[in-house]
Amino acid sequence: MDDIICSCNHITKGDIVNAIQQKGYTTVEEIQDALDAGTVCGSCVDEIEEILKSVK
Repeated sequence: MDDIICSCNHITKGDIVNAIQQKGYTTVEEIQDALDAGTVCGSCVDEIEEILKSVK
């Protein structure tokens, strides 16, 4: 869970999973707004989508 998913903003998989579980986020856009993950270069957006699918 400590794997860095968004290296631009230093957001871990655990950060994203916690946001999904605690806040009920269901879209990449919600994760981007809340954590800034995927908002700089965008290369992690696919990984964020996969995490969203796996946590649901």
